[in-house]
Amino acid sequence: MSTYEPGHTNGYVILPPVYDKGNDEIKHYVLANAGPGKLTHECLSIPAEISGGAGSSSSSVSSTSSASSVETSSSSDAGETSSASSVSSDGEQSSSSNGEVQIAFNENFDGATAANFYSTYRVNSNGQPIYKKSGGNPVFENGTISLTGARFTIGETGKDLDLSRPYTLSFDVISATGAGKLQIFVDNATTSGDRIFNETNSTLVAGQRFVLASSVGTAQSFIQIRTESSATLVFDNLQIEYTGAAGSSSSTSSSGNVGTSSSAGNNSSTGNISSSSSSSAMSSSSSSAAPLPSIPPGTGGLSSACYQLATDPFTNWHETSLQSDQEIVECLSLSLGKPVGYGENAKGGYDPNGNSKLTVIVKHHPDGRTVEEQIRDAVSGEEHNWIVFDKSDFAQSHEIGMYRLHCSNPAMQDLLGATEETCVNYYQWCDEKGFADHKTCMSEFFNKALNKKALQDVPELRTLRNLVVGSNKTLDGRLSEAYFRFSGFAIGRDSTGTPTQTANSIIFTHLNFQGAGHTEDHYWDPDMIRSTGASHDIWIHKNTFDTTGDSAFDVKVGAYNITMSFNEVVDVLRATLHSSSDSHTIDKQITTTMHHNAFVTRDEGYKTLGNTGRRVPLIRHGTSHMFNNVFVNYRKDILSIRKDARVLWEDNMIVVNRAHQEKSNLESALNELVGNMVKDIGGGSFRGEGVYLWFSDAACNLDDTTKRQITAASGSVDDLSLAYTLASQQVIGAQRVAAGQELVDYVSATAGKYGELPFNSPLAGNRSFVLEQGKAACQ
Repeated sequence: MSTYEPGHTNGYVILPPVYDKGNDEIKHYVLANAGPGKLTHECLSIPAEISGGAGSSSSSVSSTSSASSVETSSSSDAGETSSASSVSSDGEQSSSSNGEVQIAFNENFDGATAANFYSTYRVNSNGQPIYKKSGGNPVFENGTISLTGARFTIGETGKDLDLSRPYTLSFDVISATGAGKLQIFVDNATTSGDRIFNETNSTLVAGQRFVLASSVGTAQSFIQIRTESSATLVFDNLQIEYTGAAGSSSSTSSSGNVGTSSSAGNNSSTGNISSSSSSSAMSSSSSSAAPLPSIPPGTGGLSSACYQLATDPFTNWHETSLQSDQEIVECLSLSLGKPVGYGENAKGGYDPNGNSKLTVIVKHHPDGRTVEEQIRDAVSGEEHNWIVFDKSDFAQSHEIGMYRLHCSNPAMQDLLGATEETCVNYYQWCDEKGFADHKTCMSEFFNKALNKKALQDVPELRTLRNLVVGSNKTLDGRLSEAYFRFSGFAIGRDSTGTPTQTANSIIFTHLNFQGAGHTEDHYWDPDMIRSTGASHDIWIHKNTFDTTGDSAFDVKVGAYNITMSFNEVVDVLRATLHSSSDSHTIDKQITTTMHHNAFVTRDEGYKTLGNTGRRVPLIRHGTSHMFNNVFVNYRKDILSIRKDARVLWEDNMIVVNRAHQEKSNLESALNELVGNMVKDIGGGSFRGEGVYLWFSDAACNLDDTTKRQITAASGSVDDLSLAYTLASQQVIGAQRVAAGQELVDYVSATAGKYGELPFNSPLAGNRSFVLEQGKAACQ
């Protein structure tokens, strides 16, 4: 594979190929800083589907920089075919006689200004501006455009460009400085798969011509050019040129922060492809033998503005035509989709009656409020509030510690032996005390200094616990890199088994919770999400929980109608306690649905965590329905049932890396695991249907010769799904699959903040499409 040589006058790069896993074709992306002269086949090979012309192979590409014309030649080895195109600076197209090469777009930026660029400077035949504002402020001077932390979009959706054809994008580099990156996207920059160029800006060579050949796109596509804030690019003579016939290009996709991508394959319009959570759109069931046809992601019937808002990390929350809080929140609600199961009525911060509020958390608040203070204020109260994180501010990893809300409290400072400053910045606290190692630092600060009985005994410290969330709230981490350290939130409030504050209609989605390691009976009680106080209608969806100090999502004191779906729970010892006391009879009203969650113990933690990872759930009194969950490297007692609780397990699976086999005899090892996994169930009722255990390798490739059924049972449990609405029942019937390789691969690909979009979202590809994208890591 060739590599780019920065500063070389005839430098080139062939970026790593992207594989279309549906047909194993390879799409090559080619960058040439060509300058005068040409790149010949001795140093650059361009596939025929990019260079244009059926049956022709490229032997040379040449480009000359001119404001009014561009000449491109493509010839076969025998020299039988040649074509040329030219276009004037007013944008009129001119194509070759054989149609192989066509200049679709040419721009010299003469007369462009900040005032007219996005309005009257260049319009299409419908009178719509060619250029769309995406962010930042381009600078225009002497017929050039300069981008520093700025971006702009070229083309109206489906009206100006046809990127179903192979094409090249090129421009003259005037100057390129800074350590940041130049990025070029197709469509809405929805995933890294749409990022057709992503290289350090300063590797471009001033005075040379940048040429990028690509086959990513559809007839509906448009292009976005962006520089990061630490990069400045000045360029001129921007051109887009078709180099092949229509329909010969296809888009690619890959997983990322968002988990969605533009349409792929031969479809000409993303709007023609949608996947929705309805039985008519989803035809698979656990009993179906026929494979699903692959349906890639689409717009799901959402407006182009909503699609862009929900999928483009570079379009901030108020940078589309959707401007009112109600419009934006409705878009976020629709694009997220709906829960199924007991929590199906959770709407979070969306009020269909028009009272929705959008709160955007920023790093630099005009009133000086910290991130933690903004979150506290946003989740308090009863009004509808959909809370997101500014896409630009949180484009890079940012730690949030809700404990910091109490660092100004002198009693807290005394507890830690800290100042307010070193309480907020625990790394500084660790430095002062000689704890240099990161793991040691977290343990010393969170699990020792912040884990003292004084939290119970000192009046000024008794209220220092998880932040309490009010009704009608959504905390939505999509398109951001914020994460929560150590502790999280309480939905509602209780006192010794009695509700003291009840919240309803809550959604936590696309959040990342990072613990500081498990400590038994921690005085802070650092659950990440605790539903209590008879709170109800709650959806905990597509979050990542890693090495949390206590639970991922506990349910206590009569909380009910809760759905936990597509969460990734990694190295968490006590994942989800349901009721904390035999005496809390109010917990009879607990009802939860858990589906498509990945509960994982990493290989390196198997010996220390495998024996203690449990409580999925430990349940007293209440009722839980679990289907299509995957347990990786659990060793014993996954769940415990007490005080007449009821659990229905359907099509769940347990996968253990065979490297952890503890008995030399295979059959004995399997029998031991089967007997240990589900045995603490005598205190209530348990029914399992289609539940199996396998040995696998570290990548969860199942060894079918080791498949064993879990047949444990206790009492009787009815079909709990009959308590759901017909809509939920239909979606579950369409989406539930039998335990096996397909299930572990689908859950591994979709669970957690960074997984692919699951079937709840209308923007998601279907299960077959997700599986075609390649195997995701299962631990």
